[in-house]
Amino acid sequence: MGAEPAHMIEVDGKTFSVHFEGPDERVVRVDTRSGECVHLRRWRFDEHLRALDRHAWADERGLRFDHEGFSRDVLRDSGVPDPLHEELASLALWWATGGDREPASGVGPDGWLRIGTLRARLRPWTFSERSRAMGASLTARPDGTRELGLERYLRAMLAASVVALDPAGVELSMLDGATTAALLDVVVALNTAGERDEDKKMRASDAEGQALARLTLLLCRTLGWTPSQVWEAPAAEIDRLLAILAVTEASAPAPVAPRTPGLADHPDAVVIQVEAG
Repeated sequence: MGAEPAHMIEVDGKTFSVHFEGPDERVVRVDTRSGECVHLRRWRFDEHLRALDRHAWADERGLRFDHEGFSRDVLRDSGVPDPLHEELASLALWWATGGDREPASGVGPDGWLRIGTLRARLRPWTFSERSRAMGASLTARPDGTRELGLERYLRAMLAASVVALDPAGVELSMLDGATTAALLDVVVALNTAGERDEDKKMRASDAEGQALARLTLLLCRTLGWTPSQVWEAPAAEIDRLLAILAVTEASAPAPVAPRTPGLADHPDAVVIQVEAG
């Protein structure tokens, strides 16, 4: 039986000759330009989160990611010699974050997501769960600022949002890095509502934004809805509700102002009436 033919993989404009090996093709053998062969094993759940903690951060320009540092961690995890890191950096990043795997399916109405042979049932985390995770993930710096421990925060998010895994017996810590990356993408999207035009208007704090905020709060209180439910309701139904509120509020009896108690209201008071004689 002949050897498995090489697959030519192009990443970031570079072409690599690779062989997928082992059960479920969990290892990739790479033919380097120097003729040396190296193996990249599957990146794992714990290593993926720790590397994100080291190489992803937020600053005034938003979320930043050191892809070179991340790829070096992947290569070191597989024992790849340092002189080959520059050549294989982009391939390592491709391999660790999914490689040749099919993308995850969308979350179904029942909350189940499929990633390869794995299924995960998801739910959005609650405000309380997110607050606890944020509090547990922030550490004080000597200058008084606080730093977010991304690994702790993401672990807490996954623990709250991943309700069940199938096949039975599979745990989050058993996942490989590629599955972890796909799961994180979906869970983060599930837990971030995404910015809407209404959010931008209210943040602007101009007259239009303030009017929208007041109207949204009124309807949320009246209906017991979330802002998104109010904004997604049919416009005609919202108009009817506002008309009903205007009628009922206008016809409501005016509240009677309480009378200020006088001396005669005191239980022990003796009232003497003086009349002109």
